[in-house]
Amino acid sequence: MEIKDFDPMHRWFDLCYRNKVNVRAATLMCQQFIDSYGETHRYYHTLAHIHSCLNLLDGVLLEQNELNLIEYAVWFHDIIYDPISDTNEMQSAEVAEKWLLEQGISNASRVAHLIEQTADYGIDPPSDRMQAILHDLDLHVLGSTTDKYHEYAVNIRKEFKHLTNNDFFSGRSKFLKGLLARSSIYATESFKELFEQQAINNINKELGSLDSF
Repeated sequence: MEIKDFDPMHRWFDLCYRNKVNVRAATLMCQQFIDSYGETHRYYHTLAHIHSCLNLLDGVLLEQNELNLIEYAVWFHDIIYDPISDTNEMQSAEVAEKWLLEQGISNASRVAHLIEQTADYGIDPPSDRMQAILHDLDLHVLGSTTDKYHEYAVNIRKEFKHLTNNDFFSGRSKFLKGLLARSSIYATESFKELFEQQAINNINKELGSLDSF
């Protein structure tokens, strides 16, 4: 589904309504999401990525409090994104925790912790259930169709346009090989079943193209 079909206001306000968040506060934060995820240096880390994660989240069986936790984490996890920075996840977590605390959301620190965990995909997938779900949602694109994966890879390159081809391809290759070296790419059984093999195929294909440079 294209981003033009996505009404972020509806989805965000539904979450805020369930948690009794002040309408004005919800409105202001929703606009901040739209502004942040619409920044001109973003090509992959946009509202389309949030939309895809939320669509997949709808298929995960969760208790209401768990759903709220993950959905807040999805919304906030890339609100700060600068390809040159290595503190995006920490800053995004800080934004989330501050706003959620101001709204009286009891699991604010847990949301922030989940977001912080998205900073390092160089280790094996997390075993904690909530971390595992957010991890798999965030990496679901790796197991998408060949065309969708190619679009993702192209957009990631655009986001790192400040790097030379040699530097980008070297870093990208290291990241992809690190994923293949893990015990598995995905942490939950459902995502493994749905996406694991396709993700391996996609990654190996991209690595083949990188090795040709």
